[in-house]
Amino acid sequence: MSLGQTDIRQFIDKLGNYAARNPKEKIHVHMDKESYSAGENIWMKLYCTLTPDNLLSGVSQVAYIDLISPDNKTVNTLKIPLTAGLGIADLTLSDTLIEGSYRIRAYTQWMRNDSTAYFFDKTVPIYNGRSDNIMTGDEIIYDGEKKYYAIKLKTLSGVPLPEININYKTHLKNGKQRASREKTDQQGQLLIDLKDIPAGEIINLSFKSIDGIIIRKTFTVPADKSSNSLQILPESGNIINQLHTKIGFKALNSKGLGEKCTIIIMDSNKEKIVEMETSPLGMVSYPFVLDAKLKYTAIATFTDGTKTETPFPTISMSGLNMNVGNLTEDRVFVQVNASPDQINQQEIYLIAQYNGNTFHVSKQKLNKNEVLFSIPRQNLPQGVIQLSILDATLKPLLERMIFNYRSDKILPIEATADKPTYGTRQKVNISVLSGNTIDSIRVGSLSASVVNSNKTQIDTPYRSSIYTSLLLSSEINGFIENPNYYFSDSKDIKKSDLDNLMLIQGWRKLDWAKIDEVSDPKYNFEKNISISGTIKKLGRKAVVPKATVTLIPTTNMTAAIDTLTNEAGKFSFDDLLFTDSIKFIMTAKSDKDKNRLDIELDEIEEPATGVNKNLPEVLNNINTKYLGNIKNAQAYFAQLEAAGLKQRSIQLEEVKITRTAIKKAVANSSNLNGPGNADQVLTEEDLSNCSTLEQCLVGRLTGVMWRNGVPYNTRGNGPMQVVLDGMYIEGDQISMLSAADVGSIEVLRNINHTAIYGSYGGNGLIVITTKRGNGATTAFKPTGIRTIIPKGFNLSRTFYKPSYEAKDVSKIVSDLRTTIHWEPNIITDQVGKASFDFYTSDEKGPYTIILEGIDFNGKIGRKEININVVE
Repeated sequence: MSLGQTDIRQFIDKLGNYAARNPKEKIHVHMDKESYSAGENIWMKLYCTLTPDNLLSGVSQVAYIDLISPDNKTVNTLKIPLTAGLGIADLTLSDTLIEGSYRIRAYTQWMRNDSTAYFFDKTVPIYNGRSDNIMTGDEIIYDGEKKYYAIKLKTLSGVPLPEININYKTHLKNGKQRASREKTDQQGQLLIDLKDIPAGEIINLSFKSIDGIIIRKTFTVPADKSSNSLQILPESGNIINQLHTKIGFKALNSKGLGEKCTIIIMDSNKEKIVEMETSPLGMVSYPFVLDAKLKYTAIATFTDGTKTETPFPTISMSGLNMNVGNLTEDRVFVQVNASPDQINQQEIYLIAQYNGNTFHVSKQKLNKNEVLFSIPRQNLPQGVIQLSILDATLKPLLERMIFNYRSDKILPIEATADKPTYGTRQKVNISVLSGNTIDSIRVGSLSASVVNSNKTQIDTPYRSSIYTSLLLSSEINGFIENPNYYFSDSKDIKKSDLDNLMLIQGWRKLDWAKIDEVSDPKYNFEKNISISGTIKKLGRKAVVPKATVTLIPTTNMTAAIDTLTNEAGKFSFDDLLFTDSIKFIMTAKSDKDKNRLDIELDEIEEPATGVNKNLPEVLNNINTKYLGNIKNAQAYFAQLEAAGLKQRSIQLEEVKITRTAIKKAVANSSNLNGPGNADQVLTEEDLSNCSTLEQCLVGRLTGVMWRNGVPYNTRGNGPMQVVLDGMYIEGDQISMLSAADVGSIEVLRNINHTAIYGSYGGNGLIVITTKRGNGATTAFKPTGIRTIIPKGFNLSRTFYKPSYEAKDVSKIVSDLRTTIHWEPNIITDQVGKASFDFYTSDEKGPYTIILEGIDFNGKIGRKEININVVE
């Protein structure tokens, strides 16, 4: 756009066109609680909305949830179907997860066209008392000039781990990796030399515990000194001589968290200008009129008695600034202040917009040093709004973000229990009422979690809500500490604190220079599961039009579908519906090239985990902090295992890992499914005591019988195909092979493994790889066929809900649940009513019920109530 364009109407039209091309989606994930044990399930409800009115999005019909580890790696990704912007999911946490601060991140493919900073991204502490019985403590210590990271290791009962060999890996400032081994001292303390290891770097530890279990730990190196700091941030970025200027202050500790303090402003004449106190999150603002002839200093005194002195930014003699008044009930006031040389009688414009959606435009002449604008609040939607002052040529001069609170956009939710108190294992009925009597539509979708409050009090700093996700965290590119602080009461939000947050941390999201750019988005709205790609001539770049491509699910070979490639050799299978981990066979053929074709699939790369914007929330020593929760979880899991409702999967995983390590096919196996992907694997160790190969195999291959030296499949009594280093040979030729020459034997009998071989796999196969088989593995390579395991939908499960009726006999001796109930799909009727029920556990005390949701008008709401279990 030319900055010389002065037609404001055309400019607003361009903003509208930009908004239409770039609609913005947001996601909130309501989770049953804030922290978890390895071995538990995370229960989730997804709300996907479209800005600026937070209407449920029907555009994207697929969403993704990532579980990201403390060392910033994706542990698991769920693909979730969305219906009218709503989705339900659950994620089982493996017993083998490393303790630490994990992240739950949610997004749609369309959201990837914007920064990952606006994804739903929540810190989730996960502790592990299932496969990890070790607590830790850490600190920075000095020995003369040397600096060490001291990590103390002890059992959950508090016994130190002396003389334990610890392997650790980390990265240095120069990017190189350091890998070393150290031993703990008699007190179980490990010392790591921090030379060239910066604060914030990740250190990975692995060691054997006293009982022989391999333990892994991840630490984020803390700052070495407790140093507080103070940031000074003028409104709209400028301090102008003798003009009204609101200035924001933010006090931080060495972890990047807000620190409460008292601030005194002194000038260079040693006169005190003002004394003020920050909020608990370390923020405050104050209006000043400052003199450029003087210097100003902010002296902050923290609760620990330390002080910092921070000079003010330079005061300019010439320029403009803006003051925003956002605390009145019905209007937003914007005052533009100008130094004498800037009063030019030209028009200036005020625009209130969000992502190109314009809600208010007004103009004034800059004919005095203070020009006042007024915006009716009802003209603005709820949430973060960008205010911009433009000059006569529509060049942006000043900008400021504000938070617009609209009480009429909050969904009232009332929840009432049928009794004042309850006994253990007693039924609780909850009646729900949402909306107002004047609302034309009161139908909405809610979710509810019920937790034992005594077990979740420690999680307060991590709490978020549908308000914080859809109205705040998705709008600010940076860390917002304890966002729920601002919305602790939806009827009386902390408006002044929110305004300070916008002044200090809010900045422009719309790049004015790009509003004329028209380009295809990299990521489109995802409507379903699609599998697409290109068919090319074998070993060449030439594409093949009108080739027939067939997709066959190995779970049902009769459900094959096919399509034709277009003139560019492209094909696509759309509107697919299948769950995760389903294997498919894809074939391609054409009249001219037959099956001598290459199949190239389109793949969308996963979003990078990126820098954790919530890094100040990351904690080490999670097992230590949550020791009480670990003991509760261990007792609860023991009850479930005794009742046959849960398996101790760590034992199964250990067996599986051991088996895989022993029964591993050699790397050059010609198995088309990949080495080791078979129903049974024998290695050279299994064949070491046999004189002939046939002698080794008789009686040792599951589902295989022998007739005259030929292997037959017991499932159909047909002769099995033998593949030797990629070559198809007759079954009786096995007797001519020496067992000493064989590296591995793989038996393929299940259709998941045989389907890729087509007719050759009808009776199963035995894949033999010799120790010297490197040269022969390419003797046979099928063309025009490949197996794929695309990402399918996560199949959500139903939360286990015990029913303690009088005649029922429960399998659980002691009910020790932390999450008492999870109800993800509460639909209110035309008058806003709904209900649900659950049973209390065996533990007395307060239970917290949290309801969140949205109605079809885009109103969002949250309600928290407590019930008491007393007997």
